[in-house]
Amino acid sequence: MRFPKALFCAASLLVLLPAAALAQTATSEAVTGASRQVIPYDQVYFRDFQVQSAFDMVSRIPGFTLKNVDQVRGFAGAAGNVLIDGQRPTSKTDQLSDILGRIPAGTVERIDLIIGGADGIDMQGQTQVVNIIRKASDKPTITLIANTRLLTNGWFRPVGRVTYARNAGDKSIELSATVFNNFDEEANNGHKMIFPTDGSPARRMDILAEAGGEGVELMGNGSHPLWGGKLTLNGKWVPNTYKGNYRYITDTTAVENLDYEEDMREGGFQYNRQLGKAFALKINALSKYSHEEVKDAYISPDEDTLFSDDTVSKENILSGQLTWTRSDTLSFETGLEKAYNSRDSDTALTVNDEAIDLPASKVKVEEDRTEASVLATWRVRPNLTIESGLKYEWSTISQDSERPDEKSFSYAKPKLQVTWSPKGPWQYIVRVERVLGQLNFDDFVSSIDLLDSTVKAGNVSLEPDKRWESELSANYRFWDKGALVIKYVHHEVSDVIDRVPVVADDGSVFDAKGNIGDGKMEEFVIDTTLPTDRLNVPGGLLKAKLSLVDSEVSDPLTGLKRRFSGQSPVFWEVNFTQDLTKRNMVWGSRLVSGYDEKMWRVQEVSYARAGIWMSAFVEYKPNPKLTWRVEAMNILGRVHDYDRDRFEGARNASALTSRELRRDESEPWLFIRVRKEV
Repeated sequence: MRFPKALFCAASLLVLLPAAALAQTATSEAVTGASRQVIPYDQVYFRDFQVQSAFDMVSRIPGFTLKNVDQVRGFAGAAGNVLIDGQRPTSKTDQLSDILGRIPAGTVERIDLIIGGADGIDMQGQTQVVNIIRKASDKPTITLIANTRLLTNGWFRPVGRVTYARNAGDKSIELSATVFNNFDEEANNGHKMIFPTDGSPARRMDILAEAGGEGVELMGNGSHPLWGGKLTLNGKWVPNTYKGNYRYITDTTAVENLDYEEDMREGGFQYNRQLGKAFALKINALSKYSHEEVKDAYISPDEDTLFSDDTVSKENILSGQLTWTRSDTLSFETGLEKAYNSRDSDTALTVNDEAIDLPASKVKVEEDRTEASVLATWRVRPNLTIESGLKYEWSTISQDSERPDEKSFSYAKPKLQVTWSPKGPWQYIVRVERVLGQLNFDDFVSSIDLLDSTVKAGNVSLEPDKRWESELSANYRFWDKGALVIKYVHHEVSDVIDRVPVVADDGSVFDAKGNIGDGKMEEFVIDTTLPTDRLNVPGGLLKAKLSLVDSEVSDPLTGLKRRFSGQSPVFWEVNFTQDLTKRNMVWGSRLVSGYDEKMWRVQEVSYARAGIWMSAFVEYKPNPKLTWRVEAMNILGRVHDYDRDRFEGARNASALTSRELRRDESEPWLFIRVRKEV
């Protein structure tokens, strides 16, 4: 596999780091406790920061990056890396950034950073988690938030939220109502150039785009003692719409109007109870319903095209965990999860009132899945922990379509993780795990891009990809608030999901997701938190992350080696904040790399690229209960390029017919927010 030698050298250094750690002297500048697996950050640590919410506090934790909940089916695979009072949030659709943003900083007692694992803590499959421990108080907190986005075209997009929260220890309640109106940052004005290969003149198309959505979000959760344990209930309702209006101007004008409506509902509960001194029981249940309707109309002087999609999705989950703490150094956890998921889609395409046959246009996909797990955690020594476990999954996926089918899968998913925290500032984690991918039900159903006349067919023969992941990471802590995290991960992937040809009943060939064989992927990540007090910039905190990815798989058409489709090789992010406590202010800036993705389809090769994103903000806190924030977004005016090489037939056996170059230019915009606690 082609992979930069520097990355292999850096990964090799990780192997040598334990020897370097043994040579560390006892006079290390690292804070006491930095070599432990649980590092507490109390209110004293945050007093030099102008934090308003638990989200602001978590962003100041050295060496930690928030990972929002994955939108996948089931509980086990949808875990983020945040716990609240030792428990994972009960909702799957609530992003962790939103949950933390609703928790006022004054209600947080401390935040524990847990590396590798700790007694009584569900690591949720992560190597690092933070545990938000809240203060108990009978006094409720009411938070009012109003913000707006001001665009260069004169639009403004207001959002309002009110939150009521009270945490009395064993009893708590949180209610939130949000009215939102947003815009689509990727719907930008631009142009497209088409260069035919037959010698005919190049053609230019100007593109005018406006898109955005609006809706309401109502959510609530509450906990109460029950039968010697604690019951937590949660519910959420989000009706929302999205509209996109596009004009494509050549010597004539074509118009595309996209209308999307969704009604999403979620409800569930979590029950926790201690069974004696050694056993603990946890039960989770969740039900989610979503109804989506899409109408996409393309009208030009010589063509009227209409694509429609009506989809109902359901998810029902019940899971339980029993933990046995055998001793202070040994614990066992067993779990069982049962899930039923379905997606019933009806798509249709008409061109000039004539129906077009699409493969997998009417499909109902159902999944019946069971997962059993056992996990043992052994603290061999105070500074050495071994975690080993096995998950076994049984699932049956069936579809009712023009080609009904049913497949059953069963997979063992073993895991071994070793965490070593020697004396000094270093800490090391080694992990080997088999990971099973999850199929996206959208890939079973056809869709279309009306502008580019690209049909993406559904594929009823998909199988999930399987990966053996080997991870080696090192954590180094310095200067009280500083941290360096280095991670290298190697993936051996079987049944890679990419693009394959699918033949419809009438012989037409379409492009669809499919399995293309085995492949490899490697990741190298450096994550740094650098306090700048010693660099003559008091109150400053610089957080930088660099991620390099390389992969290799055989192309299903040419047989040649290439990287996975849609994968950007480099990602980096730099965040700087400076807290000016005497002035009750904080300011900062954020830089995010662009992306460079390449997609190999059956009859085309496409490229998606974007430039650097930059933002800068100022926050002012005139009193402890009131905060103003002004932020300039997309300061550099990110440019998006979408290019395509189109072929007459399959790209391995036909000639290139045209090359398309599209450039969209986004505009800067202003974000203003006021937050008031009552």
